[in-house]
Amino acid sequence: MTNFGHIHLHIADAIATVVIDNPSKRNALDSTMRAELLRVLQQIDSDSSVRVIRITGEGDAFCAGGDLNYLQELKQNEDAESFNRLLDDGRQITELLRKTSKPTIAAVNGPALAAGFFIALACDIRVCSASASFGVPLVKIGLGPDWGCTYWLPRIVGTGKAMEMLLTGESVNGDEAVRIGLASRVWPDAELQSRSLNLCRQLASYPTHLLARLKHAVHASATGTEIEVADLERRLQLDNFRSSDLTEGIAAFFERRPPNFP
Repeated sequence: MTNFGHIHLHIADAIATVVIDNPSKRNALDSTMRAELLRVLQQIDSDSSVRVIRITGEGDAFCAGGDLNYLQELKQNEDAESFNRLLDDGRQITELLRKTSKPTIAAVNGPALAAGFFIALACDIRVCSASASFGVPLVKIGLGPDWGCTYWLPRIVGTGKAMEMLLTGESVNGDEAVRIGLASRVWPDAELQSRSLNLCRQLASYPTHLLARLKHAVHASATGTEIEVADLERRLQLDNFRSSDLTEGIAAFFERRPPNFP
């Protein structure tokens, strides 16, 4: 385990687990923690030994958003420059989670609100505990969403549900998150960490470059036309065909053994 202030990093079996650790404030992020989180994710992104990234929170919260004490201080001083740096750090965090070639998993173990919600939203897969909740209550204090939320949330849950969540500021629980497609699995609280780790192990066993190509194609579908995405799929599929991963996968199938992808 490596500690970066309130952000902890543990790497084992090609899986990097990032833990947001500020439980006395429900893992709310201040400016230092945002910078630490960004630095940790940048380090993981460049680490070729890591094949999957998992993010979770310490204690009974994933991340309750930003530190309101710090926000109050910025507002009292009308420090728009420092506030803008917070927005920049957040945008870089979510962009990195989407652009990294490695699959990203949010194991949401409690409230994921505002900044915590944006982090989870940026991950490829969201799984959660029965006590999890997702929401953007910023409207209640006079702020709106950022970090790309208004782009991605409607594409995941639909415009109507996104509008309801953002305009009311109300949260959804784990079961509702699964129902609307915001999360893919909800597990008992005591099982979240072990089962999300097993999911990461499954992904880590698959071809690294193949998963990167899959991520690329899915994200391209958000802005590309059907023809453009189909052309991209064709190019990526040819890359898959030329790879040694396909050779190993076919051989393992006929030899009735698990494949060993390098």
